[in-house]
This record gives sequence, C-alpha cells and structure tokens, in this order.
Amino acid sequence: MRFLLLSFLLPVTAMAMGGSKQGPAHAKLEAPTMKDLKASVQMQETDKGIKVTADVSGLKPGAVHGFHVHEKGECKGPDFKSAGPHFNPGNHSHSGPAAQSKHLGDLGNLVANDKGIAKTEVLIPKAKEHGLESFIGKAVIIHAKADDLTTQPAGDSGDRIACGLIRAGSI
Repeated sequence: MRFLLLSFLLPVTAMAMGGSKQGPAHAKLEAPTMKDLKASVQMQETDKGIKVTADVSGLKPGAVHGFHVHEKGECKGPDFKSAGPHFNPGNHSHSGPAAQSKHLGDLGNLVANDKGIAKTEVLIPKAKEHGLESFIGKAVIIHAKADDLTTQPAGDSGDRIACGLIRAGSI
C-alpha cells in the first residue's frame, strides 16, 4: 500500500515543483565539407515554449544560413538528405520563427559576424504543446544559403551543409 501511495505522490510532487519540464537537449553538428566549422545547439523547455540556442563558428564572415529542425534523426553526409523535410507535425506552411503558423522546425537564419561566428536564440512558443521530447531524435540542419522565410516548402535555403542529431541532456 505504501508503495502504491508513493508511486502516485512522487510524480504529482515533481509536477507541482516544476518537474514536468523535459530537458535539456543538445546537438553537435558536423560539416564534412567545412573542416573549421564548430556548431552546437542547446534546447530547453521553458514556460513560454522551447528555447533554442545555437553557437556556430567557422562560417564565412557575414554569411547568412537557413537553420531548421528536420524530421528524421539521420545525418548521412555529405548532402544530409537523409534528415528528410522540416519537422512539421502540424502540416503548416514554411515561414519565419516569428510567424503564427509555421513548421515547428522553422528556426530562421544564422547570421555570421565578421569573424564567422553566429550565435542566436530562438523561442518556439507552439512547441510547448508538443514538448521537448518531440524534438529528441530529430536532426538540426544548417543550409548553404539564407532562408527567405516564404518560399515553399523550405525557404529556398539551398544545400544542407551541417547536420547534428538532437539528443537528451547537455553537451
């Protein structure tokens, strides 16, 4: 009887203390054609949605690159087409990260500074409905060109140049 009571109370207590949030998650990206590229992505569930933080170096100074979560957790290079299309469980049209209706994997663009470093933070409010666990096992992709945020189905952001699997836990 005590075991049954404890097995009920522990999850309820964890939820009351904010323990229902999943996280964090991370991805380390690889780019076989860009030997100097170092890229990591952190994901954390918050009260407002999922916060995605990217830290990338080794890009061409001033370059702009599309940045997305893709459906499949496969990074077979060098083209990374094995990652499939953008993560889009709601079957929405492609758009920018600030749009009300978009793919859940639409993270916008990475903009490299004059040293080839891009750091960005994106909040995915709608992801709160799905939870961070729905991203684990997917792939994060950096594209060769900027995402125009309108062209269907993927923003005309060109080839996939870097890929990393999203895994539970911190880097």
